[in-house]
Amino acid sequence: MGRDVGAFAPGIKDPVEALRVYRNKDTIEKSFDDLKNQLDMKRLRIHSAASMDGRLFVQFIALILMSALRKKMRDTKLIEKYTVRELLLEMETLTQVRYSGKYGHILTEITKPQREILQSLKIQPNS
Repeated sequence: MGRDVGAFAPGIKDPVEALRVYRNKDTIEKSFDDLKNQLDMKRLRIHSAASMDGRLFVQFIALILMSALRKKMRDTKLIEKYTVRELLLEMETLTQVRYSGKYGHILTEITKPQREILQSLKIQPNS
């Protein structure tokens, strides 16, 4: 006896539609997990409504960027090698130093994994 697909998507009998709803739900759950764990949104620690509005706006923008990065990682197959957190940790040490005058700006030493990530994402480092 088959399981009713409506068990995880109540009222939906079509298995394809139920799978779509389930995947959308999974995406939303991952977004809330990102907010709580990667974007430090467990406790707001805010004392005014204006501060809360500002914090929520910044967190919302950060979540949009995380979602876009995750999509780009899926599209380029980087998701098979790194989690979003691992990719960000790998790229964390890459720094651009700006000088006034003729030197402009330079990048710190790019590691081999960083170079591979930049190439996968089609980002040209300005050295």
